[in-house]
Amino acid sequence: MFQRFLLAIALIAVVTSALIVPNAAQAAPHSPSEVPQSQQLSGSRTFSETGFTVANYFLKTWNATPNALFVYGLPISQPFIEQSFSNPGEFYRVQYFERAILEEHPENIGGPYYILGRLLGSKLAASRSGEAPFKPAAKTSSTYDDVTKHNLSDSPAPFKSFYDNNGGLSAFGRPLSEPFQELNKADGKTYWVQYFERQRMEWHPNESNPKYRIMLGLLGNEYRDGNHKTNPAFTAGAALPNELSGATNGQPANNPSPPTTSGFAYGFNAILYNQGGSVDRKRTLQLAKDAGMPWIRQQVRWMDLHDKSGAIYWGELDDIVNDASSMGVKLLVSVVAAPSWATSNGKNGMPDREHFKDYNYFMGEMAKRYKGRVQAYEIWNEQNLAHENAGRVANPTFYMDMLVGASQAIKAGDPSAIVVSGAPSSTETNSWSVAISDITYLDSMFSDARFNGAVDVVGVHPGGASNPPDTFWPDNRGPGPYFYNSREFYYRRVEDVYALMQRKGVNKKMWVTEFGWATKNNTPGYEFGNAISQDMQANYLVRAFQMARTNYGAWMGGMFVWQLNFAVPWKAKGNELHEQASYGVINGDYSLRPAYRALQAMPK
Repeated sequence: MFQRFLLAIALIAVVTSALIVPNAAQAAPHSPSEVPQSQQLSGSRTFSETGFTVANYFLKTWNATPNALFVYGLPISQPFIEQSFSNPGEFYRVQYFERAILEEHPENIGGPYYILGRLLGSKLAASRSGEAPFKPAAKTSSTYDDVTKHNLSDSPAPFKSFYDNNGGLSAFGRPLSEPFQELNKADGKTYWVQYFERQRMEWHPNESNPKYRIMLGLLGNEYRDGNHKTNPAFTAGAALPNELSGATNGQPANNPSPPTTSGFAYGFNAILYNQGGSVDRKRTLQLAKDAGMPWIRQQVRWMDLHDKSGAIYWGELDDIVNDASSMGVKLLVSVVAAPSWATSNGKNGMPDREHFKDYNYFMGEMAKRYKGRVQAYEIWNEQNLAHENAGRVANPTFYMDMLVGASQAIKAGDPSAIVVSGAPSSTETNSWSVAISDITYLDSMFSDARFNGAVDVVGVHPGGASNPPDTFWPDNRGPGPYFYNSREFYYRRVEDVYALMQRKGVNKKMWVTEFGWATKNNTPGYEFGNAISQDMQANYLVRAFQMARTNYGAWMGGMFVWQLNFAVPWKAKGNELHEQASYGVINGDYSLRPAYRALQAMPK
């Protein structure tokens, strides 16, 4: 939380008082879920044959494709988020058709590659590269693809004419084989076929109607049947979460059902790792339940679990999730600290852009593994501080790119999971090598057209220092003696964040995922805690919750006290007066401090 940053500020005070358009066959580096309002489209078409609706840019692509019914077939799903099979770790909004899968690439808005067909032909051909028709061929026609080394012609079948007259490269992709004869398993007959990146063409010369002499494979149906037998997106009119539904480009979803963020989340930050060492996990979970605050925020370091080989070693996290679930405690997991192999400097800040897909993959696998047992995920922590990104604050757009991809990965793994934006630390410092103001940083995040579609809850970390929760600079300043002359040092900083949310049109609940008051401690930079008794700490915490439930009731959805049990491992290290221990509501021997008893007695 912000107090971890005050020491750095104090020490500093002592010392110093190109747009790239991808090839049509490539996946984009990230996948924003919304496009700017000014570039959204209206209009839709519901196909009575299947009951599914095609809208916006999917419909624009349909209308712009000659003979779209033959090229794509009828729609067979609602739009939803799905991981790319050709680029694992990258997620796109897709809509399935009988013969194709179309996917959105909002980073290409306004260009020819905004809607791309998935490489279903490539998927089918991947295992056949050793067969003669799929091996590189000599040039025998004027239309020869130098990239894939295959010909496109009208002999022995009129595949080139069909290709040219029905959408060409954007609809079918490049040729992956020469024409050859193949058995059609559906009717037991052999036909001339040719494979392309997005399709398989089949020649039926004996059809009386010329329109049906070139037939395209029902590849959308085939991939659906093999991979989506229980996906509700393939049921017309089924309720889907907003993030997985047809709520694309600002248009309403079909019966949207967003994750449940109603009700107030009463919680603690806690350490649940190191069971059998310094931590008694079940005792800690029981304390949260007994206090009537059955949410725990647990920080997880990505670097500890994900190997460069791609293997994920879940280890003790499995036990944490199992114990919390069995005891009825809900989990908010904050995932931070990239592995050194995912950063160019070998440190553990945010991943390099090229490794966003690895972070997305990790988050998607976690959401899938713990579906229904981890209720919420917070994407990074205090990203406006340089030390959270190996020495330099990450640009807000860079963070948003990471947030959007991770959010879509989580929703693909567990549509019911709540996605919380990383909470910036409360500060008015503005130096990229130290920190950027939380209000400035949030302003940039909220200005991004993708924000509302990427998150369910806005994460916030207000200050406190030695200032009571009702006080605020400058009209009702706190008593000091330290850190009172800026709004960053007050719990009511949440009011500034909410005012910004209103100005920016962010209609989300806010969760305070860290807040609290230090007491007596021996850590330089946290001397303000020495002015707060344990009884004062108890009073301030309860008053903060009371303000949230009365003054902020319309927009505050949850609060997580910093923290429950950090005094236990600090006592084991021989320093129970460390600042982290001083924020706790229990002592190092698990005895209860006044703050715990006050929170337990507090009406909820």
